[in-house]
Amino acid sequence: MHHDRPAGRTGIAGLPQWPTAIARLGALYEAHGAEAEARAHRYADRYRGRRAAMVFDVVASRQRRYETRVLPMVDRFAQTEAARSLEALVRLGVGAEFRLRQGEVETMRGVAEGLLRFGRDHGLEDDDTIARRWAEGCGEFEHASSLEPYVGSVRGVGPALLAYLRMRSGADAIKPDLRVRDGLNRLGFTVPNDVHAILAVATAAARELGISRLVLDQLLWWQTA
Repeated sequence: MHHDRPAGRTGIAGLPQWPTAIARLGALYEAHGAEAEARAHRYADRYRGRRAAMVFDVVASRQRRYETRVLPMVDRFAQTEAARSLEALVRLGVGAEFRLRQGEVETMRGVAEGLLRFGRDHGLEDDDTIARRWAEGCGEFEHASSLEPYVGSVRGVGPALLAYLRMRSGADAIKPDLRVRDGLNRLGFTVPNDVHAILAVATAAARELGISRLVLDQLLWWQTA
């Protein structure tokens, strides 16, 4: 079946569903954009001075309900000695009482060690500065996370977790997961279940609306509610 492309549009923005979906996204921004912007502004501050807890959050978030399962786990971890710093997480690991899945403790330690190694390679010591500088400098790896030499190459880290860690560390990114895909699809973007497609559509949509991808990520909470 032949579909006419919108006149003058090429690439992703030339897809037939694009004008309607963008219009719906714009309406969503009109309704909730101010709060989404505020949430995005506070996003990296959640783990300021608590980057070991950030690593725990990111790895534990995979295939768990975030509000009811992950956040209570993070709160309990934050009371442990291992939560004091990235170095403490590497040295002490995470106790068996958290009942993490096989390999998750090693992933957490690997991510923390990767960030510390980045810090050593770049003459940085403060955990917050290390996380921010790493996140801001590795955006080119979002479509090839395993090539990222400090965190993306850690076993158990894929494109979604790499993006989420970058977001929590202060970079502009969006997590290519099912929540984001479902939110975009409810708006009419028709995104296949593929991380690269999610990233491509989200990036193009944010650019057209003139907002950051982190703001788009927060905005989609209203679309998936």
